[in-house]
Amino acid sequence: METKEELQKMRKTNMKIYPTYKKLAWDYLFYYTIDFLFLTQVKNLSSADVVLASSVKALFGILLQIPANIIVEFLGRKNSAILGNILNCLYIVMFMMTGNIYDLIFAKFISSLAFSLKEIAEPSILNASIPPSKYKSNILAKINAKGSSGYYILGAFSKIIGAILFEFNTYLPFILSLVMLVIVTIMSMGFIEPVKRKEKTNQNGIVKKQLKNIEDGFKYILKSNRLKALIIASALIVSLLSILLNYHTSILQYVKIPTYIIGFIAAGMSVVSSMASKMQGKFHNKFRNKSLITVALIASISTIIAGSVGIIADKSKIFIGVIIFAIMMARFSHGMYYTLIDKYFTNFSNKDIDTKIFAVKNLVVNMTSAIMGFMASFLLGKMEITYCMIIVGIAFTIMYILMEIYMKTRVGLKPEEYSKEERKYDELKETV
Repeated sequence: METKEELQKMRKTNMKIYPTYKKLAWDYLFYYTIDFLFLTQVKNLSSADVVLASSVKALFGILLQIPANIIVEFLGRKNSAILGNILNCLYIVMFMMTGNIYDLIFAKFISSLAFSLKEIAEPSILNASIPPSKYKSNILAKINAKGSSGYYILGAFSKIIGAILFEFNTYLPFILSLVMLVIVTIMSMGFIEPVKRKEKTNQNGIVKKQLKNIEDGFKYILKSNRLKALIIASALIVSLLSILLNYHTSILQYVKIPTYIIGFIAAGMSVVSSMASKMQGKFHNKFRNKSLITVALIASISTIIAGSVGIIADKSKIFIGVIIFAIMMARFSHGMYYTLIDKYFTNFSNKDIDTKIFAVKNLVVNMTSAIMGFMASFLLGKMEITYCMIIVGIAFTIMYILMEIYMKTRVGLKPEEYSKEERKYDELKETV
């Protein structure tokens, strides 16, 4: 049984470490944008193959959800975060050694396992470390925003430095990425496990418990109209944002922008994402239950614009400027979405249900991202990137409009408008 002093120490320590940790550990630094160029220019993989590998990674995310939950249950949240970071170190080494699409897919398997562990363990560490209060979700959102905005700023600098280093030695950016991952692995050792493990159970017992947890999570979510709507929205938004990670670099290559300039553009994208994450409070207060549909439509419509203008980009440099602006708007959506979404999912939840919710959310998001990613890869193998972006943008705009119709009566209601079952795990029985 934890003493009051131990509980306070755990909360103080974890809440102090988390923002700085997230700045460095949320995702890879010295990696994005350069990874696409590395694979297509150095390893001679096609753009379609790169998108395909990203889709396979999402598929792995589906298959690894239950194993990842079992590992988190067995090792605990802190140790699972540490293991996830170690696996990310291994991924970067394998990425640099990639010789063909099969090597890349195997590396993506390691990366998928790493993020499956981190996406379950890390949000739960923070959620379990914040004391119950009516301001809990706002505190969580602010801590997340501080970490994510810092990550985006560091990401901006890392992309500029990475693009410059790429011109001198194509492996240098990834060596720096590996160094950063070693640092965050050491940082993750500073967390204090927020949920003490009970008596050790045998492996069969752990497996059965995790299968039961997933089942319980699905049962609870199926009874929750709010969570069903949020998961559908999350799955569709993440699918487009994931596709755009590679599509954006591809269209910049298509309009013949030099590598080092692409690095500066990518840095600008990170700055825009950082600005968006810092604005999450004002954005949410302005749009309230329209926040997610606003984020979604900005991303999809900007994709249509970038693709359409890309067709005539060779006519004038102004059109290239329009493409870059459209890409920046999509990155605004990226930064805003990933800052807001944890706040929405952790409303009405506590440590008894949060990992189950995250696990089911990740399962559905990865499944949807995999399907959409395969389709995006197929399109890229059949036509130019400009037409791919137009088709993808129109398709997602239609889906987002239908999504909003479904969400309208399910998300953003007053606390008393939700059923008792919806608020079963609410620590205070009131919204935050």
